[in-house]
Amino acid sequence: MSDPDTSLPDLPRGAERRTAQRVRLDADVSLYSPTTFWAGIAEDISEGGLFVATYQLESIGTVMDLRFELPTGQAVAVRGVVRWLREMMDEGTPGMGIQFQDLSPADADIIKSFVKHRPPLLWEKE
Repeated sequence: MSDPDTSLPDLPRGAERRTAQRVRLDADVSLYSPTTFWAGIAEDISEGGLFVATYQLESIGTVMDLRFELPTGQAVAVRGVVRWLREMMDEGTPGMGIQFQDLSPADADIIKSFVKHRPPLLWEKE
């Protein structure tokens, strides 16, 4: 497992870090780290990453391979890094925010097209 990525800005808990529009997604995700394989459910996706609902949380900075299929039937395989965690004691479903890395142009186009044609998730500003 990787050490946490210390290059991320220090933001207050709950601060918005996303720069890309997110849309709802309900898809099974297979996750592979160097020592572990498990499954989760993607709850939302953007061009930059996705949220995977799971009780099996990895450390921030962990690099993993992801495989999932969009409702359009298109499969995506991409490397990602855990950027944030929502633990069981937090509000909402536990899971991990995973940022895509080394996304192929073909997979980037598939995700971009999917996001473009779905209504965005709306979040209230605090």
